[in-house]
Amino acid sequence: MHDLRFYHSIRKVSVSELASLIGGQVVGPGDEEIITVAPAQSSTVGALSFFMGNAAQAADVSDAAAACITTEKLQGVLPETLTKIVVGNPQKAFAQAANTILALRTHDNPGKNLGESRISEHARIGPNAVISAGVEIGDGSVLGANCVIGPGVRIGRGCVIGSGVVIDAALIGNNVRIKSNSVLGGDGFGLLASEEGLAPMPHFGRVIIQDGVGLGSNVCVDRGAFEDTVIGENTQVDNLSHIGHNVQIGRNSLIAAFGGISGSVKIGDWVQMGGRVGVSDHVTVGSHARLAADSAVMRDVPEGETWGGAPARPIQTWKREVVWVSRNAARKKSKEKD
Repeated sequence: MHDLRFYHSIRKVSVSELASLIGGQVVGPGDEEIITVAPAQSSTVGALSFFMGNAAQAADVSDAAAACITTEKLQGVLPETLTKIVVGNPQKAFAQAANTILALRTHDNPGKNLGESRISEHARIGPNAVISAGVEIGDGSVLGANCVIGPGVRIGRGCVIGSGVVIDAALIGNNVRIKSNSVLGGDGFGLLASEEGLAPMPHFGRVIIQDGVGLGSNVCVDRGAFEDTVIGENTQVDNLSHIGHNVQIGRNSLIAAFGGISGSVKIGDWVQMGGRVGVSDHVTVGSHARLAADSAVMRDVPEGETWGGAPARPIQTWKREVVWVSRNAARKKSKEKD
């Protein structure tokens, strides 16, 4: 279910009505009402999902959804009890449908039922800060000049938010430090390719920043597509780093400057990442792992291991390969001189 603090309903539609809007064919009952969106694997009553996986992945699809958008070829592998909406391009149809049902609350359109902002009398707000409807700011927190805090955002106690920070669709814990010009809660880099070109996929998740987290200057943390982007307690992220949508980072981890974490990555506790490390989407980095500077992580890193290189591999393997290349290059150069 979408978080009502950050998203509001545009309209409720029946399955058959929505199918008509997106040019789809209903397979199953078409009278259930759609009120939200959810992943196919964890859909709930009243939710719309979409599926583009394979037969093995179909076994994990929930049949609780009001309907699932899919293709004619794939609808046969989904649960018989699940209503399907068959279309040619499920991603495009889902984006169109989702934007018909839900919208992000914004400063100029915060929607209803958020109420007034609740700012502690012991908080300090810098000049020209923009505080939207329904925002909560706890005791002792400090917001710098020109901050923009979107509708429904929660900021805990003792936080220090630098100047020019933009926060949307986020829950911020206690004693969090966010340096100047960082952006939290923007939509992720999920794009839909169609005959008309590229278009952004809708994102209806949140950003969760737990207690004691530190974010440097010009850090971007994207909100989740369906689920949440989470940064665990006391994790520290250096300047100019990017955390993609749906990323889950554990406690007490370190990400040095220019880190790039792609969507749906899972990072454990006490992980250390050197500068300019890049992690490919859907990769898992185990707890207590260490990644050398400039590593390009393309596959899962086991717990406690140290990796380096591009593509990254265990550090001793990488060192041996570097030495081998260096020696062979020197031999070749020596032969050329002879």
